[in-house]
Amino acid sequence: MDTYVVIALLAVALLLAELLLPTGGLLAILGALGLIGAGVVALESDSSSGDWIGPALITVGVLSAATAYLIGRKVLAAQTDNPVGTGRETMIGAEVDVRSTLDPEGQVWSDGALWRARLADDGAPARPGDRVVVEAVDGLTLVVRPAATAADPVEQGAS
Repeated sequence: MDTYVVIALLAVALLLAELLLPTGGLLAILGALGLIGAGVVALESDSSSGDWIGPALITVGVLSAATAYLIGRKVLAAQTDNPVGTGRETMIGAEVDVRSTLDPEGQVWSDGALWRARLADDGAPARPGDRVVVEAVDGLTLVVRPAATAADPVEQGAS
């Protein structure tokens, strides 16, 4: 068996291992470099098939490296651009349903859970079925204000 065949098989094994292991693209780059190296060894060999296998291995190696780079950039961007929001930061600004009268304290329904809530200011009480917006989280109590409805007048700027 020619040396370039062994190198190419090891390179393909590295590329396949990248699919199964979380190495961040390291095995893919090593596999692509292995294919390029196998192509160079094939070109320098005395084998007649090395004249056409060498350029083919180099081409596949370059394409594998480019693919690993492009996909790696997309994966990295997907992981860093959209951090998962949980807890307090996802609740603030959310619109929730009133379950028991908020005068000034009561209960609201948010994301499948019943929460204690209190009005942010001394406004009109909110009745069951009304919608309120979460302004803050104080321990296990949501601080809420009435949600704007379509019937509410729009505030106009100073003229």
